[in-house]
Amino acid sequence: MTDQNSSAALANQVQIIGGGLAGLSLAAALGTAGIKTLLVDLEPPLPEDPYQDAKDNRTTALIQNSINLLNACGAWAGCEEYATALTVMRIVNLPRGKQKYPSSTDFDSREINDSPFGFNVPNAVLRRTLCDRLRKLPAVTHLTSTKMERLEEGDNGYTLTLSNGQRSIAELTIGADGKNSPSRKDVGIKSMSWPYPQTAITCYIEHSKSHQNVSTETHFPAGPFTLVPMTGKRSSIVWVEETSLAKKMLALDEEDFTKKLKEKIKGRLGDVKLFGKRSGFPISAMLSNSFHANRFALIAEAAHALPPIAAQGLNLSLRDVAVLAELLIDQNNKGNDLGDSQLLAEYDRARRLDVVTRLAAADGLNRFASNDSAILHKVRDLGLSAVRNFAPLRHFMMKSGMTSPLGTPSLMTGKEIKNKANVAKVI
Repeated sequence: MTDQNSSAALANQVQIIGGGLAGLSLAAALGTAGIKTLLVDLEPPLPEDPYQDAKDNRTTALIQNSINLLNACGAWAGCEEYATALTVMRIVNLPRGKQKYPSSTDFDSREINDSPFGFNVPNAVLRRTLCDRLRKLPAVTHLTSTKMERLEEGDNGYTLTLSNGQRSIAELTIGADGKNSPSRKDVGIKSMSWPYPQTAITCYIEHSKSHQNVSTETHFPAGPFTLVPMTGKRSSIVWVEETSLAKKMLALDEEDFTKKLKEKIKGRLGDVKLFGKRSGFPISAMLSNSFHANRFALIAEAAHALPPIAAQGLNLSLRDVAVLAELLIDQNNKGNDLGDSQLLAEYDRARRLDVVTRLAAADGLNRFASNDSAILHKVRDLGLSAVRNFAPLRHFMMKSGMTSPLGTPSLMTGKEIKNKANVAKVI
């Protein structure tokens, strides 16, 4: 390996800034294809136990297409032990006025096929499995606990200066560094963003009753409260609350917080107790004006961010990964430049419609479901009734939630990536 203090830039085909789940997945896909890839990751390596001291206590409901991608990258097998099938998605609208009981509608995956909608997996498990996969890929250098200090454009690509003293240059640089993406700003790509007056409280619970593989989303005036099944008698909570109240909830001691949690759950899961920590995530949305620039591309939350509704976030980001990886692997197999402007423009076109339509839908759903309007409450009730009583509409909604308007990328259909390598370095 090059001396960390050397001023000479390491040469890579692709360099990825950001070691979130999307950045890790893209590095795994490219490394599996033998493309020389550098991944710059701010986070430290995970402990052996994915729950122990994990910074991210969220879970992700992965649809089957996303699982197919992770499988192609060699990163799904390590998740299976922790993955929980999601068979039914239940939407609950609370009673209002003279209405005595809540109305609910079940979306049951068994109505449209023999498979569940997907599987719920802790984010910490996904990170650990992807990091383990990168260790086995010789084409990938995964620099953990490392920050991008500077990004400089040159004729042959961007040069990165890293916090460990190293420098790197690549044909293509990819920003996967989140909503506030420093790389997006350094390259000069503009974006528009808007905050919501909401914070998502996340935690894990243990309970005495079985969840029966039913994910339940209850609509409160401040936002949805969602119970997502985990292995055994455990569930993940995503509790969207008005931000000032969310801060007060997070400041409560464990006993008082659990009491508030039980009020929201309303006895559905029997006796409940917390395990692990609680976290709060301010909710906002963002859309980048472009997903590419000269020898540069954006993926995942560096390109777009959605409110946490209908399990769209990471699944949408993994479609970015699948589309870009396919284009780059094909380009590499032909021996062509991975930073080609036409390739990057094609990636942008392929993703724009899917992203914009999902973002508009998530924004609309969040505003529609998170209010105390009597009129909109009645509209929600009528809408749930229509879906509940008209099977074709229900089936259409289930299928459209799991597909892209431009079709499914081939890496999400079960297609394999040809292996060109077997071992990797993690620093």
